[in-house]
Amino acid sequence: MRFDKGIDKKYRKSVEDAFAAIIANGNDFHRHMMNEIIESKMLVRVQPVREINASGITGVIDSEATKERMSEERLSLREALGEIYIAIAEETIDTGGQRGCEGTFVHEGRHAYDFAQVIESMSNADVNPLSIFDPTLYELEWEAHKTAGDYMLAIDKHDYIDEGLQLMILCSTETGKCEVSDDGIRRRLNESYGLFADGDQGAFASEMMGLRV
Repeated sequence: MRFDKGIDKKYRKSVEDAFAAIIANGNDFHRHMMNEIIESKMLVRVQPVREINASGITGVIDSEATKERMSEERLSLREALGEIYIAIAEETIDTGGQRGCEGTFVHEGRHAYDFAQVIESMSNADVNPLSIFDPTLYELEWEAHKTAGDYMLAIDKHDYIDEGLQLMILCSTETGKCEVSDDGIRRRLNESYGLFADGDQGAFASEMMGLRV
């Protein structure tokens, strides 16, 4: 993992602390995902919310350069992560604190991991054309929300659980315990994203990343 130039030390520390917390408190997949990112050359940016219009976003650093590299090389997942950036809004850290920072990097980290899988599979298409991984926006958001919900449950602290309930990612069971809510996530994707499992699932990841020829 590498940081963009000019990031304030307090923001850099918040990001580093968030990664450490996710590895320490998350499940096996969270640890695997974060370790792959840390050992890669994925780029982390911290920008004002007015520049990214979200709490965090994930994308390809240079789609043309990535397409050229994919045509010339067979990339591993970790190498593919080096083509990806995650940008977190300064305000996410300033207002949401470590919970906001952790939540953003769990969610966006899953996007980065899935984007890297797309790049890896497309770069290996000449030897494995039937194994191209290219999920829709619905599928990407479904996995990111599920990964976030699993992290909230793993942390098992009141403020994390409360946020999960408010966002409909979690729900209370008859026993009083919480669990990831498939129905809630489905409703959130329908109402907040305009995405539907049996309808408009949005663009494919390769299109969103500017890699579709």
